[in-house]
Amino acid sequence: MRVGLVALLAATAALGACQPDTRDQQRAALTLSADHLPQRQMMMRRFDTKDDAVILSAAAGVLQDLGFIIEESAVKAGLIVASKDRDTMQSSKDAGQAFSAAMISAFGGEHSQKIRVSLVTVPSADKNGVVVRATFQRVIWTAMNQVFRVETINDAVIYREFFDKLAQSVFLEAHNV
Repeated sequence: MRVGLVALLAATAALGACQPDTRDQQRAALTLSADHLPQRQMMMRRFDTKDDAVILSAAAGVLQDLGFIIEESAVKAGLIVASKDRDTMQSSKDAGQAFSAAMISAFGGEHSQKIRVSLVTVPSADKNGVVVRATFQRVIWTAMNQVFRVETINDAVIYREFFDKLAQSVFLEAHNV
């Protein structure tokens, strides 16, 4: 009994020593990574219009054309949230996505993912335009309908193509075409 109690206390002390300091965790959570600025720039684009309703309308159209379903829209807040369902095997272009698909397959069964996008508009610093920030995210579920992984999509091509389509749509809407 005494040996078991000593072993339990020793194991508890060892586990306690392995836990990181919560201050370090908090500091790390609030510290921007070195690649934060390039990521933020990739996710943002400035448009030379003061009418963010035109931007939001054009963005909703582009997202719907890309197969997204608008889940939430608040024009006064400058917000759109949309999503679409996809099979994980459809988008295993990069190594991270291929690895995720392989890991899910290893657990057996079907797997699915939802691509989510949140889009926010704010007036530009000079008040002569609107800045749009779009964030694409993947949520992957296992066959047992459990969330396996949530990640922000950091593919510059996706953001560039989205913003190029949005720029075309804003131009067409501004000229009533």
